[in-house]
Amino acid sequence: MPKKLTYDFVKKSFEKEGYTLLSKEYINSRTKLSYICPKGHKHFITWDNWRGHHRCPSCVGLAKPTICKVKTYFEAEGYVLLDKVYVNAHTKLNYVCVEGHKHSITWNNWRRGKRCPYCAGQCRPNIKEIRSSFEKEGYILLNTIYRNNNTKLRYICPKGHEHCITWGSWQSGTRCAYCMGKILNIKDIKNSFVSEGYTLLSKYINSNTYLNYKCPVGHHHSMVWDNWKQGKRCPTCAALARFGSMHWNWMGGKSFEPYCQEWKDKEYKQAIRDRDGNKCLNPYCDSPNKNDLTIHHIDYDKKNCNPGNLITVCRSCNSKANKDREWHRAWYSALMYRKYFNNKRIKI
Repeated sequence: MPKKLTYDFVKKSFEKEGYTLLSKEYINSRTKLSYICPKGHKHFITWDNWRGHHRCPSCVGLAKPTICKVKTYFEAEGYVLLDKVYVNAHTKLNYVCVEGHKHSITWNNWRRGKRCPYCAGQCRPNIKEIRSSFEKEGYILLNTIYRNNNTKLRYICPKGHEHCITWGSWQSGTRCAYCMGKILNIKDIKNSFVSEGYTLLSKYINSNTYLNYKCPVGHHHSMVWDNWKQGKRCPTCAALARFGSMHWNWMGGKSFEPYCQEWKDKEYKQAIRDRDGNKCLNPYCDSPNKNDLTIHHIDYDKKNCNPGNLITVCRSCNSKANKDREWHRAWYSALMYRKYFNNKRIKI
C-alpha cells in the first residue's frame, strides 16, 4: 500500500507555487485544506484537486461572486439589482431592466448572455401592453382579456375594417386583412364578376365558399374566389372553345358529317393503299410508326371518296393535317398530281 502523505510534504507543495497553507493538519486526499493564494484570495481545496492541477477559483473567475460584484455587472448594462444577498449561481436575482420591466434571472443565465425576456419578446404580454402596441399604429383593440399567443384579438383598423388577429401574427408584421387585400367584401367580388359580364348569384363568405354565377352566355356554374382570381372562368365556354363552333379551326361541323358509301367497302380502301404502295406518301414523314396507315381525304370532304381525293398516309401525318388545312390541301393535291394526274394514271 502507498504511504500516507505527510503534512510537511503537502505544505511544501503549496509553498512552491506561492500558496500559504492555513490548515494545521493533513487527514486524507479528500479533506479540504484552507489556503491563501499569491493574490490574497482565501479558499479551500482537497489534495486530489490540487494534484489534478486545480488552483484558486477566484484567480480563474470561477469563485462565487459577492453581491457587490453581481450588482456591478447589472448596473453596467443599466439594470437595477433589487436583491441584497447573493446565494448561488442557480438562485434567481430580481431586477428592473432599462425599459422598466421587472423580472428575475439566475447568475448562470446572466453570464450566458440572457437578459430581460420582455425586451426580447419572449415573455407573455398583458392586455395593456398589447393595446398600447395596437394604438401606436392607429388600431382600436376590442378585446379586454388576453389568454395566450393563439387568442384571436378583435380590432378596428385605421380605415374602419373590423377583423381579428393573433398576437403572434401581429408581432410578425401581419396587419388588417382587408387593407392587405387578403379579404374582399361582397361588393368588390360582385364588381369583379360584373366587369367580365358574369352575374354573381351567391353571397361571399370566405375563399373556400363556392360562388354561384351565370356566365355571359347563360351557363350556370360555381367556383371558389381563389379559382376566379387565378383566371378560371366558365367551364362550359372553355369546352366549347376547345371543341365547338368557338374553336379557331371550326369548319362548320364537317367532322360530324357521315362518310360516303364507298368508305364502308374494305376492299375499296385496300385498293387505295395498294395503289399508293402501302406506304405513307408524305415524303417528309417523321413518324416512328410509318406502317400504321390510314386514308386521308385531301379536300376534307368525307362524302368525296373519289380516288383522286384519297391519299395513303400514316396516322401521325393524318393528325397533323388537321392544322393548317389550306396548306395541307394544297400539299397533298400537288403530291397526287405529280404522282398520278400528270401521268394520267387515275381519273380526277
